[in-house]
Amino acid sequence: MSVVLNFVPSERVAVIIEGIRESALLTTIARDVRRMLRRLAGRWRVCLRPVDRGCWRLELTGASGRHVWLFAAPASSLAVIVVEKLEAFLDRSAAPFSPAVI
Repeated sequence: MSVVLNFVPSERVAVIIEGIRESALLTTIARDVRRMLRRLAGRWRVCLRPVDRGCWRLELTGASGRHVWLFAAPASSLAVIVVEKLEAFLDRSAAPFSPAVI
């Protein structure tokens, strides 16, 4: 029997989204962000808000500091783009394993 441990309950990942009224899109973004961050330790906050027509600010705040992305995209693409940006950041920030040389 396999057991998946969820180290970060979803209430420890705050997702704040402004400028979007479509509830299905809001739900998708929040669910996907929480799913991506569930294996990270500590409290995290993701904020997504419009900064200009068609331009968005994505901010990730947590144990590693504050990380900000500015990008242009239609609202209909936000769920995919937010996941891509966070995923790329997490991949780049993960330290590669290298055995100690003695």
